[in-house]
Amino acid sequence: MNPKVSTKRIKEFEIVTNPKIIKLLLDKTRKDIVFKYLVNQPMTVKQLSVAMKKKPGTVLHHVQKLNNAGIIDLVETRETPRGIVERYYRSVAREFRLGISERMSAYDEEPEASKDRVRAALLGFSTLGIHITESEFEHARSMLQKLIDRESEVSRVYDSPGNHAFQSLPPSTRQDVSYRMSQFLLSQDATYRRTLSEWHDLIARYLRRIESEVV
Repeated sequence: MNPKVSTKRIKEFEIVTNPKIIKLLLDKTRKDIVFKYLVNQPMTVKQLSVAMKKKPGTVLHHVQKLNNAGIIDLVETRETPRGIVERYYRSVAREFRLGISERMSAYDEEPEASKDRVRAALLGFSTLGIHITESEFEHARSMLQKLIDRESEVSRVYDSPGNHAFQSLPPSTRQDVSYRMSQFLLSQDATYRRTLSEWHDLIARYLRRIESEVV
């Protein structure tokens, strides 16, 4: 059997908005499969099981879930001299982003409406097993609101109706340029970086709780 190789290129990033897919990536084994291995190179289930020191059946179970969710792709199939079919999988993107702020910053809302949307987003984290406590809720809401407001301000620097050259770009190209430019501008903002670090620390704390409960 001649090798079958996919010509599809890996994306630089993928925005994920489906809660079920986000929840898949919360599992430690699946996170390792994607971010430690398949973002770097295509690998088979056998290669992953050896690298991760896990049973092939366990790895196959997780690989199938990731493949069905569209997080990884089957990019190559080849047959060994012994007639064994090897299937190589690779991540569809090098980075996955939770698309809450992108969806929210697309709206030019009144302050109260924006607050309601932030509150809804925080409550939505419960679908991922992240139940923000009442004592931390207001602090979390304030942090997320600051991040979203700043991201919206930055995007308006270049993503405006009057910028006809930018608006004429194909949607995928415009998204790539927008993401890279936003990342650069936000990386220069010390206040944003500090708030983002606090937000990451908060979410990481809840994720550790989830992982400890699973164990």
